[in-house]
Amino acid sequence: MSLCLGSRVKTKNQSQDRTVTQPEFDSRFPNAELSDWTDAVAKVLRGRSFDDVLVSTTLDDLEIRPLYTASDSVEAAKFVPVDAQRLERGWNVRQQFNGEDPDACNRTVLEELELGVTSVELTPPTPNWTLDALQRATTGVLFDLAEVVLAPHADINAARALAAVIQQQGDSATTASWLGLDPIGEVARGGFANADDVTNVAASLVTSLPTGRTLSVDSTRYAEAGASEACELAYSIATGVAYLRLLESFDVAPLLGANTIGFRLSIGADQFVTMAKLRAARRIWARVLEASGVDPTAAPQLQQAVTGRAIYSRRDPWVNMLRATTAAFAAGVGGADSVTVLPFNEAFGPADDFSRRLARNTQTVLIEESHLARVVDPASGAWFVESLTARLAAQAWAEFTEVEAAGGMEAAIADGSVRAAIDSSWQRRLEALHTRREVITGVSEFPDLADQERAAQERAAQERAAQERFDQELAVEGSEEEGLPLRRLAAPFESLRDAADRHLLATGERPRVHIAALGELATHTSRSTWVSNLLAVAGVACSGAQAHGSQSPLEAEARFSESGASLAVICSSDPVYALRAVGTALALREAGAKRVILAGQPGDLRAELETAGVDEFWYQGMDVVDALTRLHADLGV
Repeated sequence: MSLCLGSRVKTKNQSQDRTVTQPEFDSRFPNAELSDWTDAVAKVLRGRSFDDVLVSTTLDDLEIRPLYTASDSVEAAKFVPVDAQRLERGWNVRQQFNGEDPDACNRTVLEELELGVTSVELTPPTPNWTLDALQRATTGVLFDLAEVVLAPHADINAARALAAVIQQQGDSATTASWLGLDPIGEVARGGFANADDVTNVAASLVTSLPTGRTLSVDSTRYAEAGASEACELAYSIATGVAYLRLLESFDVAPLLGANTIGFRLSIGADQFVTMAKLRAARRIWARVLEASGVDPTAAPQLQQAVTGRAIYSRRDPWVNMLRATTAAFAAGVGGADSVTVLPFNEAFGPADDFSRRLARNTQTVLIEESHLARVVDPASGAWFVESLTARLAAQAWAEFTEVEAAGGMEAAIADGSVRAAIDSSWQRRLEALHTRREVITGVSEFPDLADQERAAQERAAQERAAQERFDQELAVEGSEEEGLPLRRLAAPFESLRDAADRHLLATGERPRVHIAALGELATHTSRSTWVSNLLAVAGVACSGAQAHGSQSPLEAEARFSESGASLAVICSSDPVYALRAVGTALALREAGAKRVILAGQPGDLRAELETAGVDEFWYQGMDVVDALTRLHADLGV
């Protein structure tokens, strides 16, 4: 329909045309060219580089520009799966349940199924599932209505046990349950498994579970160890290809083999990257199937999206709810078939009724109230998402072909190239975290120093419990040298807070720094607020940030002496620094300051300030973990 005045529209079930008056957009809003926008942006930037200020990059060095237009459009995906059940009922709400006590597990499972969970993922007890334990844990579960999934493992007896339970209940022909066998992933996690033997068992179970999945491709641990999005996708697809080949060696045709593999992918708090990753995964897998002579429409990739443990923090854990909500939203828009939202307290304790309810209801709201599942591929046609999907798929495909050229996924794990690539990716991300180009709200930015929700004493107990859980994981999955470690994004900052809390418990007070503010409040507040928040990241208290600043070096000296602190940070504007920073640094040293720091870049004053006693300069973009670690050492923490 044109936008000209007086266009005529014929609507359904109408016997005659109706004239609809449209506003004359063309005359009131003239067309704007991209060059007009860039010219306007250049005026705002005032000589600063467009790329430096407005263009960011992903871990895979894919550029993210501030504006995408029709010129960025790419060819739409050839194949977009349409699941009628997903459109009607939404994706599967898949919750994790611990199997250490099968009877208690069963009670929780039945309760959660009543409250909205539609799929059950069972994490193994120690050493693993037995037939009796699985029977007790799944008593009363209707397998044709609720998928039961074993978390990725390589125990053939556990897989056989679940298959037997399903057959005993007579649901083997209709269940979509997953047996969870992932021998290659088990080796990557530091365990031991023979892929040929495990896949042989998986192949033998294919005919008994025609609508289920015997093999799982779990790439979440690669992501949790620090892999980039393209890296995770490449390893996921390479593992899937390895399983197709192994299944074929046991006389399972590619089409049947593709339909017996389920994919488990990590989702994070970057919603557009997460959307693009899930869409790219389907696109690449469809290309693999085409190359294998399989019609992708006959074997669409089945995806389980899981919130990565790496994005969860122990500090200010309530923010984990926001991260999980963003991840679940992105997974829904990205087309995941099942979504697992880990409880917000995942990083420091076992799930309880409250945390499970929030994890469950996060998805319920997205499905029942936001109706995200009622649109097929809602990101389709969005220039930014389509561009990112295509570029991510291309990068992942390139890395996948490198793995294949090196002998496949098993060989890449064995020769250490997988671990080396992940470590390299993690170092890039660690740099972004340390310089706060990537921010962790509540941890590396806007920390709550009071943290009233859990006192320092309780924190110490939580820390011990978390360490015990980590030690148990290593006992099962292998040491960090043998397998892939869990690298939580918040860990470097939480270590600083933990050290400061131990200092509080030992001495009765927090380590403290004095902010030597200069000038009126409006003059210093920008930098003094920035410094006080930075200190809180390390669990360090401060004085002087909220008051009107000193008007002279002598006043600054007196205020520092009254504070009782041993370190000082000078804060003000550049014009005030030019007049008083050198004198203030000398005065603070005279007052006994062991260390003097200046907030901001010194510019031409560097030499004078260093001569006057300034030891360090704090500024946006510095390595804050390194700076705060030195601060702790100076404070005796």
